[in-house]
Amino acid sequence: MNRAGLLFTLVCIIADLGVPPGLAADPLDRLFEQTRVNKENVRVEFPVAASVPLVDAHNHLNADMTCENLVADMDRAGVTSMVLMPRHYSKPSDGGRATDEQALDCDRRFPGRFIPFIGGQRDEMGPLRRTWRDPQERHHLLWGMEEKLKTGRYRGLGEFILVHHAYSVKVSGETGGEVRIAADEPLMIAIAGLGARYRVPVLFHAEAEPEVITQVHRLFKAAPNTRFIWAHNCGRGSASQIRVFLETYPNLTCDLGHMFNGPRTHGGYGTYWPRKTPWIHLVMDENGSVVPDMKALFEAFPGRFLIGADNAHTPVKKWYGYHMAIFRVMLAQLSPPAARRISHENARALFAKPGAAR
Repeated sequence: MNRAGLLFTLVCIIADLGVPPGLAADPLDRLFEQTRVNKENVRVEFPVAASVPLVDAHNHLNADMTCENLVADMDRAGVTSMVLMPRHYSKPSDGGRATDEQALDCDRRFPGRFIPFIGGQRDEMGPLRRTWRDPQERHHLLWGMEEKLKTGRYRGLGEFILVHHAYSVKVSGETGGEVRIAADEPLMIAIAGLGARYRVPVLFHAEAEPEVITQVHRLFKAAPNTRFIWAHNCGRGSASQIRVFLETYPNLTCDLGHMFNGPRTHGGYGTYWPRKTPWIHLVMDENGSVVPDMKALFEAFPGRFLIGADNAHTPVKKWYGYHMAIFRVMLAQLSPPAARRISHENARALFAKPGAAR
């Protein structure tokens, strides 16, 4: 390609991102323009956040998502690898119908790009299903998960929805229901045991409300050898609450799935969505600035956090580029060592490879 052709291609790429061509020379300025975060409102400590590799450690797979489209989204956003947690829902309004085998197929076809999980979002684990109280149903579910873990091809278990607020997705009419399942249910303890035995992490969603915190303590104490990932900054807890958990349980990691905020963010776990409660704490404010006590927490425990877009519903994927860009704004405000660990190093270590049963 000649020089003129190359310049034209670059301009087209910039236009596709919605970035004025005049800012193309400075990737960090382009990042702030894309996210509409005022650079004057934040303190940049890690300028290379605009180009640092990212691992998307909390994302999902639905039946209508293709591996090729996911890879294209990742390439545009500078994401090297993505966790795929299949959503096994049969009701159309839930927008799922994926399978664990679908996640494996993406991993097989694009080696190194995907981190397949055995899905925890499934009809049989709904809050009213017999699986939670029927030993035979529980045995059948656990047996199926263990058979898959024996292959050594799956890298985690989850996402298990335990305490979750109801919501609807405006662009598609899909929904997420109100769920309230005790975190220390015998089934969850048994699943945690599988995670420990096969050396894969167990990822769960539970809002960090007072009663839930007590239950999570009991779950962790019942499964001390399990590597847990508590979604959405450990249940959107306060910095002081999260600090206690991280100090108490060395096998705990908090993921920052959808925990971003900024001028272009409308809804999502990084805001007071789907409803504000006294137990929801933000990581970034509406201007895109990292909240000081959360920044202090990230700097104190840089090895214990992951990022993730959490695009559970397929129509939301059209904002994937923005989601990863606003994470880069978050990372730009951290010290270089913390930013590198949270952007990709922690995830690469945690998901390096599944271990043999013990």
